Amino acid sequence: NKLGNLMVLNLLTLLCSLPLFTAGAAMTALYACTQRLARKEEGDLIHSYFKAFRDNFRQATVLWLTGGSIILFLLFDIWLLRAVPGTFGLVYRCLLLVLVLLFLLELIYSFAVLARFDNTLKNTARNALLFCAGKIGPAFLMLVLTALPVILFTISYRFFPVVVLLGLSGPAYLASIYFVSLFQAYEKG
Repeated sequence: NKLGNLMVLNLLTLLCSLPLFTAGAAMTALYACTQRLARKEEGDLIHSYFKAFRDNFRQATVLWLTGGSIILFLLFDIWLLRAVPGTFGLVYRCLLLVLVLLFLLELIYSFAVLARFDNTLKNTARNALLFCAGKIGPAFLMLVLTALPVILFTISYRFFPVVVLLGLSGPAYLASIYFVSLFQAYEKG
């Protein structure tokens, strides 16, 4: 049953991300539903998904467009720096790659925090950064988990069906198990 729910969530997220600017709201709705699954809460999954999508649309879209733009800008800089010979270009590209990874972490945590807590955009981003920086080891595990479908698809096109059926929702569910335990301490206090 849970596997079927994850497949439905994955397809919903892919469909709702088709106009690319809505990907942030789709990911936030995905995290809202996978956190509910991780907490073993019952309810209509599809209705919950679209309610979370609608409720978080504005904030998630701003987070996505801002974070995505910064990441694209940094990736473009890395691409441009390929022409710079020597150690300087390599070091600078590595530093920019670290920044890209940090912004990706911030986005992942921002969507998860936004899915769980009602807060201003500024406080959501700040809290996501604090959650991420407070436990940097698990944060990088979340990044690897999120990137796993892309890595699998890069290795072989044979993973395409798995990516389509569970590529977003599978890692989001595993990350949500962690997020639920992380957030519990702050929900009680």
